[in-house]
Formats: sequence, structure tokens, C-alpha cells
Amino acid sequence: RSPRNTMFGLPTPFAVCTVMWLVHGLVLDIFIIGVLPFLSASASDAQRLDKVPWAAGGYEGYPKVPNLDPTHRRFITENAAYALLRASPAIFITNVPIITLCVISYVIEGMTICWEITCYKAPANSMLPQTLMGVFATTSTYAVATNADDFIPDVPADLVLVMKCCTAVTWFLWVLSVSSIAMKPKKA
Repeated sequence: RSPRNTMFGLPTPFAVCTVMWLVHGLVLDIFIIGVLPFLSASASDAQRLDKVPWAAGGYEGYPKVPNLDPTHRRFITENAAYALLRASPAIFITNVPIITLCVISYVIEGMTICWEITCYKAPANSMLPQTLMGVFATTSTYAVATNADDFIPDVPADLVLVMKCCTAVTWFLWVLSVSSIAMKPKKA
């Protein structure tokens, strides 16, 4: 039977997820975070300040981390592991355990971003990646939970529950983060 709503020959939710998984896993985690620092220190610094400020430092109580310093190199390596985890569902698109691990990775990153924001006063632009963790978790969970056109032959209910719980926790962390930023004293 052929799917009713398709994009790239996949049901639309899975096509959207595939693009999301590849862009996030390969473009952001590999190219912008992992390759750009070797091509241009200034471009890398600008991207770190804009998209992942905890990898650049320079905010209250946290010294600036120079391009390719040990802390930055460790961040690059960790994001390569994230890239493997987050691009995997694009290859194993009907494997619910792999997609579940991807969603779990979003809540884990959401926790670390929330920790930086609430405990270490990471800047307000930290909310962009915090928001993306919620969007990515929601999108992945929606695709599996709704399973358009029965694309995945067997969807374990327990893993869908894990994904829904992780998504809820990711958005709870988003609320904690945005509340912390909103309550931060304004500088004169």
C-alpha cells in the first residue's frame, strides 16, 4: 500500500524528521561545530557565541574559551558523538529504539543547557538550542507516535511512552530556563 501523504517517498512526518536529523546531526554537529573551527577561528567563535555560548564562555564567572583550546576540542568531540546518535534515525528510520535514543539525547542536552542557564547564568541566546531540543524531541515523538500510514511495522508502546516523557521533560526544562532568564536582574 502506498502512503497517502508523502515527501521524498516517506510519510510527511518521517520525511520532516529525516531532514531535521540530517541537518542537526551533520550540518550543525559536524560542520559548524566540528569542521568550521579548523577553517576559520573567527567564524567559529561567532557561531559559538551565537548558537552554543557555553562552548565559547565569556559570561559571568566563565572565562572565554579560545578556538581549539582543550575545552573547545572536547566540545567538538562530544558533538561528533551527538551527530552519530542524531543522524542515525535517518538511516534506520523504522527502528524505534534508535529514534528513542535520539529523543533521550535531546532531553540530556536540554538538561545541560538548563543547568548552564539556571546555575551559571548562560546568556539568553542559549534559549535557541534549548528550544530546538524541545522541537526536535516533539517532532521525533510525533512521527513515531502517530506512525503515519503504518510506516513502522511495530511501534512498541513502552518506547513511545519513554519518548513522550522525555519530550515533556524537555519542555519542562525549557520553562525552567526561560523563567531563569526572565528573572535575571537586568543590567543598567
